[in-house]
Amino acid sequence: MSVKVTPKQMNPLLASYLSSLARNPILTKSCTSAVLSFISEIAAGQLSGTPPPALSAKERTGVPPVDLAKRYHKAIKMALYGFCISAPLGHTLLALLQKAFAGRDSARAKVLMIIVSNLLVSPIQQGVYISAMAVIGGATSSAQVFKALQMSFMRVMKLSWVISTLCMATAQKFIAPELWVPFFNVVGAFVGTYINVQAKRQALVAQAKAQAKKDAEEKRD
Repeated sequence: MSVKVTPKQMNPLLASYLSSLARNPILTKSCTSAVLSFISEIAAGQLSGTPPPALSAKERTGVPPVDLAKRYHKAIKMALYGFCISAPLGHTLLALLQKAFAGRDSARAKVLMIIVSNLLVSPIQQGVYISAMAVIGGATSSAQVFKALQMSFMRVMKLSWVISTLCMATAQKFIAPELWVPFFNVVGAFVGTYINVQAKRQALVAQAKAQAKKDAEEKRD
């Protein structure tokens, strides 16, 4: 996807980012996605009340960078997911979508673009995201990943369809094509954080129920 950069008409930092996007699109998107995914995981932990626990004395190595990496290992894995999977996948899907509708500015074409995005692009992205979250969260088998998809896919898709429709309509009407990437990156970071917060809260509820059931069984014994 080509990026038209007009530095004199925008913030210098944004102009520099778009210039980098034009020179190295996938690398720039990958770095952006890695940073946003890392921040999103940290923020989700804080907002859900489940920040990474402090390392025990046995777990600590005495080397601060290593200890930080061990404590925030999930955030690092999310950053790797953003860099290696999310960004390249999003780049490819958005490029194909824009290419398919290049030069088509009619109202019908814009509506069709939103429909294609909701029925093809969003399901692929959200399915990959939920699967990655499951693996990072500890899933070790395809059955566990499939269960995570069964539990979360439609709920996430309903949210995605609303957000995607609003964002695509906004982008089509108010945002220049060269600004779509940073716009969708920012929106995606907020949506991803929200989904992550809900997933962590659901995990807390499930753990509490399991513990209550275990305690009840022990009392009966």
